[in-house]
Amino acid sequence: MNLSSFNIYPVGGSQMKKISAIVLACCIALPVFGTPVLAAGPVQAVLTESLISVDDLGYPFLRLRGYNIEGRTYFRLRDLALIFDGSPSQFDVAWNGKENAVEIITGRPYSSPGSYDGYYPWNKVSTAKPATSKIVINGEVRQVKAYVIDGSTFLQLRELGQHIPFEVIYDGERDEIRLYSRLPDNAYRVHVTPAVIFNQLKWKFPRWKTPVTSYLVANGDQTLSVIEAGSSISIETYDLQFRLLARKTSEPELPLFGGFFSGEKYNYIAFGQENREQNDNKEVIRIVRYDKQFNRIDSVSVKGGESFTVVPFHDGSGRMAEHGDTLVFHTARLRYKTPDGLNHQSQLTIVVDTSTMTVTNHLGRFQENHVSHSFDQYVLFDGNRHVLLDHGDAYPRSIVLSRQSGNSYNTVSMFDIPGKIGANMTGVSVGGFEMSSTSYIVAMNTVDHSLVQEYTDTEMVGLPMDQRDIILSVVPRNNLSPQAVTQRTIAKYAGTDNIASIPHLVKVSDNRFLVMWQEYDSYGRSSLKYVTVDQDGVPIGSIRSLDHFWLSECKPIVADGKVIWYANFLQSRIFYTIPL
Repeated sequence: MNLSSFNIYPVGGSQMKKISAIVLACCIALPVFGTPVLAAGPVQAVLTESLISVDDLGYPFLRLRGYNIEGRTYFRLRDLALIFDGSPSQFDVAWNGKENAVEIITGRPYSSPGSYDGYYPWNKVSTAKPATSKIVINGEVRQVKAYVIDGSTFLQLRELGQHIPFEVIYDGERDEIRLYSRLPDNAYRVHVTPAVIFNQLKWKFPRWKTPVTSYLVANGDQTLSVIEAGSSISIETYDLQFRLLARKTSEPELPLFGGFFSGEKYNYIAFGQENREQNDNKEVIRIVRYDKQFNRIDSVSVKGGESFTVVPFHDGSGRMAEHGDTLVFHTARLRYKTPDGLNHQSQLTIVVDTSTMTVTNHLGRFQENHVSHSFDQYVLFDGNRHVLLDHGDAYPRSIVLSRQSGNSYNTVSMFDIPGKIGANMTGVSVGGFEMSSTSYIVAMNTVDHSLVQEYTDTEMVGLPMDQRDIILSVVPRNNLSPQAVTQRTIAKYAGTDNIASIPHLVKVSDNRFLVMWQEYDSYGRSSLKYVTVDQDGVPIGSIRSLDHFWLSECKPIVADGKVIWYANFLQSRIFYTIPL
């Protein structure tokens, strides 16, 4: 969407309703010639200004000028062509003098971008006269009521939206207009209130992760649930046609959110609170168990002294997995001060016996699977053994896999990170960790490390741009040795004109996975890329592309014969699906 020609001001959201009393229209700043059309006699047109947004993409509202004619607001078609440009509802506008017609071609980029500021003088009152030229949309003449003001033709916006198409929603309380372009196939928009938090994947890469706050769960009863953590925990349930069935909220039990997990029988949420005073008896983490309707059952707590925790979940993500009565929460923490006077960060792995809701492992300053600093954490079960993945920047400085072996762990580096120990900038990010019938597979991205002269806490010196290739790091389940680790480049981006997001890894079956990422070009335009890989991470077929699809931090799931995920916008949520 091109915003260069508009005045932009930040505006908050509010309750929306379908437009009814107000009919919006747009104008076409093109010559007018003589063919009779259905229109009333001359009427007064008064310059006005409206707040407009397009597709809830997170941009501020546009203050767009137009005209008020008999209580109805009208806008120029060229302005709309400009703001819809690049969206699924983009269209081009042209004048056909031979046919005495304004021609609109849908699905085509706007061919005359530019600034139209100043076209309408302020405080102007004009006369709107019946229009005469034909309106042709995709080669078909449409009978549309129209007016002419100072040689320009005006059309009703709602009627135009039926042909482009796009959706119009009007907030009468705040006098705001929201326009929504048509959706691509296999995408479904839901309007939500109150406003939700943006969660789309971006092209910028954080040095460390934070807990995931957007989750999608298949409930096993032909419904899906969206669980989101903000000031409260929101649970929304949808049917398989993405119609909202129920919504409930729950207040956090402690100030910090650490993660959510949907187990076979129960749901779990980890909460936490700071312990800056280093109080050994203070509760720092509480894992709460709920039934599948999110009724609270019980909880288990971790105290500051036993875990040496000052701030739970600090600079890490936190994920859970279960096997039988064993639940593992693999997260991070900022620890008690050491003799050097510093609070160091490392992983924290909590093993819970859910039959008694008690912690069964040692939580000391240094655990058997110690990683410091640990900037991202994953966990899965291989039989009754849990398998951990950490993004370490010091001890070790690698993407390290740790598999339980009794009370200790077997470890292997899935990706060695160059640079000095403890330099926060690592040039890599992990996006997925899964197990196949034969292998452990890590989906991640990485810069071209040969271009980096020095790694510091804030930059990679000498790297011209933070562009990262999409890679898979794979190791056989039966051979956790460095020599057995294989790294495969799935998509090359370093040194190109494009940038890729952190990838997702979606398990379709024990032998099929999807690697998914967002691609951005130099103009900021985006498309979804994905490729199927086998049990050893070998691509099957070529990379596919879907325009106007957005990945988010919500991990895609497999349900109803589809890969499904959602992305939040300003006051809308879009569910995206890829049929399998």
